[in-house]
Amino acid sequence: MTSPSPMDTAPTDWLPPRHRRAAALIALSVLVIASAGAAYLRLTLTPKPRTPASAPTINPLQVTSNAVDYDFVTPSMGWASLIVAGPLPGAGQFRVFRTVDGAKHWQQQLAGQSISPGFSPITVQFFGKTHGFMAVGGSVEQLYRTADGGAHWDPLGLPLPRIDAITFSDATYGWLLASTNSGLSGQLSHLYATSDAGQTWQPLPDPPADAAGLSFRRPTEAWLGSFGTGPPRVYTSSNAGQSWQRHDLPAPAGGSWDPTMTFQVFGDLLPGAGVVVSAFGRCAQNGCLAPGPFYFTSSDAGITWRRIPSPPGLLAYQDSVRWWATSANALFKSSNAGRSWSQVATVPTSWQFSVPGVLDSKHAWASLLVMAGYGLALTNDGGLHWTQAAVPQPV
Repeated sequence: MTSPSPMDTAPTDWLPPRHRRAAALIALSVLVIASAGAAYLRLTLTPKPRTPASAPTINPLQVTSNAVDYDFVTPSMGWASLIVAGPLPGAGQFRVFRTVDGAKHWQQQLAGQSISPGFSPITVQFFGKTHGFMAVGGSVEQLYRTADGGAHWDPLGLPLPRIDAITFSDATYGWLLASTNSGLSGQLSHLYATSDAGQTWQPLPDPPADAAGLSFRRPTEAWLGSFGTGPPRVYTSSNAGQSWQRHDLPAPAGGSWDPTMTFQVFGDLLPGAGVVVSAFGRCAQNGCLAPGPFYFTSSDAGITWRRIPSPPGLLAYQDSVRWWATSANALFKSSNAGRSWSQVATVPTSWQFSVPGVLDSKHAWASLLVMAGYGLALTNDGGLHWTQAAVPQPV
């Protein structure tokens, strides 16, 4: 039986990690709009106070009506992507902006046609100060390469129209996971590699049929997640994607995995070494409340696993043991690889945090949803305090 498509599942739980910042904004926007509507109804049904509280001042340079995805490579240099409406329904134009002064100013660098109606995730990988790659789009719509520190970007060709994931291990070697529709057989995954910085792509043996997601730390350490029924699992490769080894995740203590449940499994490579795997389950029958999600970590390429308690929010990683997690209005930190957490900061109730991006022990960024639209917050003291920054303003 063909596994259900991710398009038939809950929108946030089944997205790859690099898309979750944008997906979190979707969910938060619903909450904020609903809260605003409820507040309006309450106000219309109660007497007007004699001295109403003044509304917070909104800086128009810090808010946009377009949902934006960000990726910084240093505290001062970063990129942002957004979708603006196009002439035809269901399509638009992605635009990429650059900042070199810590989000004080943004300059548009790139523009192109997009099939995405609202969100355009962005991933930037740099190797040294000059060479880097940028992937734009949920299903990657465009890949760019720079050799001058991001001042200019050259488009690169892709072997198939639907690219699910692209990753590079250095300025020369990279891999991509693509998919094609094969009719009654469902969706098939295909793996490609480049050894010339994305100039050409060579097909590799097809990965496992249930493969999803792609992470390469180096040619000798690669990871794939999975999507399908049966026990949740990941795959590893030690030979640059030529072959894959399956690793079933350990069942809950004293129990076993429900063989009828569908699992979506993601792997996040930790900085330096190790991996965190999250398994999201969905029951076969309607109305069934799936347990989890389940979290595991491994430091020996999947040979052994340690179960992690559910974190207090969406995860980001400073290094292999110091992790960050954000809920809607709070930041938590762990110094022992997720075994325990402490709340370290709160943000204004008018803000709603998305997944943060952590640069080092002091610097991080996070997308925001605010009452007037979408924003960006930065920290330079390890998350104790956050400052709302300027955001790209499409013309």
